[in-house]
Amino acid sequence: MNIEELKKQFIVDEDVLRARLEPLVTKALNHCKLDKQGQVIILNHDLRARDQIMLVLSARAIGAQLDPAMSANVTAAELAKYTHLPADQVRARSTDLVKSRLAESPERGVFRAIAHKVEAFLDAISLPRGKRGPS
Repeated sequence: MNIEELKKQFIVDEDVLRARLEPLVTKALNHCKLDKQGQVIILNHDLRARDQIMLVLSARAIGAQLDPAMSANVTAAELAKYTHLPADQVRARSTDLVKSRLAESPERGVFRAIAHKVEAFLDAISLPRGKRGPS
C-alpha cells in the first residue's frame, strides 16, 4: 500500500462521534433519552453526580451529531435542571470533568463533552458499579 492510500485510511474527514454514531446511540439509550428541544431525560438514576453530568454532556454531544439544530453545549443551569442536583454541586462536578479532560468549558458556565471520551464513558457506566473504578 502506498503512502497516499494509507493516509486516506488513517486521516478521516468525519467527526469522531459521527463515525461511531450508531453504537454510541445504542449505548446511550440504556441510560438516557433526549427530547426534541435537547432536554436530557436520565433513565439510570443509580449514577453518581459526576456521571450524571457527564451523561448529560455525552447525550447532547451525540444529539448534536444527529440534529444540527441541537447544541452540544450545556449550561450549568441546564445541568442542574436535567440532573436535579444543586447548582453548587453541578459547578463542582463540571469543573472536575474539565480538570479530568472529559469535558471542556468554551465559556463561563457552559460545558460540553470531549468527543473522543464519550464512548469510553458510556462503556464505563455500563459496567456493574463495583467495576467502574473511581468517578
